[in-house]
Amino acid sequence: MGTYDTYSAEYLRYLELLAKDYPTQAATFTEIINLQAIVNLPKGTEHFMSDLHGEYGAFYHILNNCSGVIREKVEMIFSDKMNKMEQDSLLTL
Repeated sequence: MGTYDTYSAEYLRYLELLAKDYPTQAATFTEIINLQAIVNLPKGTEHFMSDLHGEYGAFYHILNNCSGVIREKVEMIFSDKMNKMEQDSLLTL
């Protein structure tokens, strides 16, 4: 009986896929540690707005106070899909 006979075909396929990006145990462990560190970082600030009917002043105040965060999110999400001018247009909207 071989070393891998006790593993399911699904588990072995998973290991094969991991081996493509992480050829050694050390590389795999390093990536797992990095991903765990990223997951444990504090969550960024999120802004939720509702019931803004006729509240332009309040909305404008919120928008100005969080505009850096909104720009950061747009750049993060759309950097590979939109050029800078398109991102600026979306932010203006």
